[in-house]
Amino acid sequence: MASHHPDTLLRAMTTDGAVRAFAINATRLCERARKMQDSWPAATAALGRLLSASVMLAATLKEGERISLRIEGDGPVGVVYAQAYPDGRARGFLGNPQVNPPSRAGKLDVGRAVGPTGTLYVVRDLGLRDPYVGRVPLQSGEIADDLAYYFAVSEQQPSALGLGVLVQPDCRVTAAGGYFIQPLPGAPEDVVARLEENIRTAPHPSELIITLRDPAKILDVLLAGLPWQPLETLTPRYHCGCTRGKSRVALRALSADDLRAMRASEEDAEVRCDFCGRRYRFGPAELDALLAAKTRGA
Repeated sequence: MASHHPDTLLRAMTTDGAVRAFAINATRLCERARKMQDSWPAATAALGRLLSASVMLAATLKEGERISLRIEGDGPVGVVYAQAYPDGRARGFLGNPQVNPPSRAGKLDVGRAVGPTGTLYVVRDLGLRDPYVGRVPLQSGEIADDLAYYFAVSEQQPSALGLGVLVQPDCRVTAAGGYFIQPLPGAPEDVVARLEENIRTAPHPSELIITLRDPAKILDVLLAGLPWQPLETLTPRYHCGCTRGKSRVALRALSADDLRAMRASEEDAEVRCDFCGRRYRFGPAELDALLAAKTRGA
């Protein structure tokens, strides 16, 4: 069953200011990413979870900033990458999109696709000279657990994360999203206890997303007994942003020897975008100009 709810990110706060909460329906975003990557179900679920998380985490940033999440696991999918901006734009890619290990207990085995061993990188580009980079070892490869571990260890911030992606046998994404909830420093113990109980007794994240789909209804379940108010809603959307000019910059970064080898092949050089699959071709004259600039140190 496809979602009739529009993709929406909801940012909220309990009225006492003790807890901040985010919930997202990212079904269309994740289906677009699936088409871009031509991915198989377990790989699609891995990318969809990371994309949903990236949009929620980007909502904690200021305009002009961005967040990148990168998982390098020992599973067959290799790298899972997502990048998002505070306005809801996001993009991502998979090292190997054609991965779908056997399901486990009726669920896609994302942990096996990603691998239980590896590293999660969280990169916050705040517009400074150097981005802030945090990293933790993977805990399960299921992604939500790994991100919660990152917040507990790297930022000493207990957080609840739930992420789910429903993929049909024909590979279509028909539900995707999740939640991200943080008690803020100084939150009263009874509030934290109520929140923990709500999360412990709530349906599995995938079930919440599949059955409710509306971020406000998801937060009604998770924040039950804690009065809350919406602060902002926005529409997540897949946005690549690649251009021919950026592809030329990528070619310019190659060594002179690499450029000479491309030129010697007598074929156009082709740069393919990992995020959207768009291809940019550069002919002999452009390669000669890049090579000339490289050899004179420009």
